[in-house]
Amino acid sequence: MTTEQPVFISENELKQFTDWKEILHALEQAFLAVSNTDKSGSHPYSSQPARTFVHTEGGVLLCMPGFVGNHIVFKSDKTSTPSSTLACKLITSFGDNPKRDPPLPDINGNIFLFDNITGKLQATLEANYITGLRTAAASIVATEQLFFSRVVDKSNLVLGIIGTGTQGELHAIGFLNTQKFAKIKLWNRTRSRSERLMAKLSDLVPSTLNAEVVISIHGSVEECCKDCDVIVTATSTSTPLIFRSFLKPDVHINAIGAGRSHHAELAQDIYDQCSVFIDYKTGAKVELANLKSNIVGEIGEILLGTKSVPANGISVFQSIGMATEDVTVGRLFYEKYKQARSD
Repeated sequence: MTTEQPVFISENELKQFTDWKEILHALEQAFLAVSNTDKSGSHPYSSQPARTFVHTEGGVLLCMPGFVGNHIVFKSDKTSTPSSTLACKLITSFGDNPKRDPPLPDINGNIFLFDNITGKLQATLEANYITGLRTAAASIVATEQLFFSRVVDKSNLVLGIIGTGTQGELHAIGFLNTQKFAKIKLWNRTRSRSERLMAKLSDLVPSTLNAEVVISIHGSVEECCKDCDVIVTATSTSTPLIFRSFLKPDVHINAIGAGRSHHAELAQDIYDQCSVFIDYKTGAKVELANLKSNIVGEIGEILLGTKSVPANGISVFQSIGMATEDVTVGRLFYEKYKQARSD
């Protein structure tokens, strides 16, 4: 129990605490918590509703409360005592903000962390950067479980990024720092954004796991997808961009775009043949209600060993995003912030 005043942690402060291995661990804890129904066991457990939407004249407010019990905050601390964390992320989305003078981000968010015993507010964390990180980390964990676990030869893998905005950038950086790829292929509707990302990645490559990776820009989605083993779609399209004919027989896709629906980026002929995995069923019932495909299960069910990974074919991680991800990653960053202040 604490009597300290709540702290506000800005995005610039949070960036210095980025550790991809720890973030991936936090996402694994979040996935496990959602799929685990045994609160008396050794795995994390959770409570979270589907997120709610409040519409206004100019935009929308999203509310994402969640609780994760019995989770390990730091992967690197083998002796860590399990923690329980209560938090709520609030996000606003106002589409006209970039047109303002001065321009503002169209999406803004904050994570509110509470004392699990008293309910007292402990910290407010700016959430735009954290949201990007945890979304990319969710895709990386899903890729590890759905694709890398069934690939024998990992020596010449190709990663395709469709949409090179903030999410595409963070996915590329996350994969560079956690997995080995021979090539990274980029496509964006506006080529200059791909060029900017290519320049940024080229500067980062020497300090990652992929010092020899070849990065290229492509003029069409089909060209970018050709020969890819792993694909990330990070666009706001309302019409399909990728068709079955663009893909290898065995490929994994992380579909994270959020246009009119969470499943607009991939054509129906892909969904007719693929195996879909999701982050959590409660959210999928609401936000993927119109998806016509074979939803096999949650990523957490694979981690728990209650669902199996398809031996071959197309796998899709249909990412929605969930509060437990913000809970575990928010707690990780808060603890790292406290450690830095005490040093």
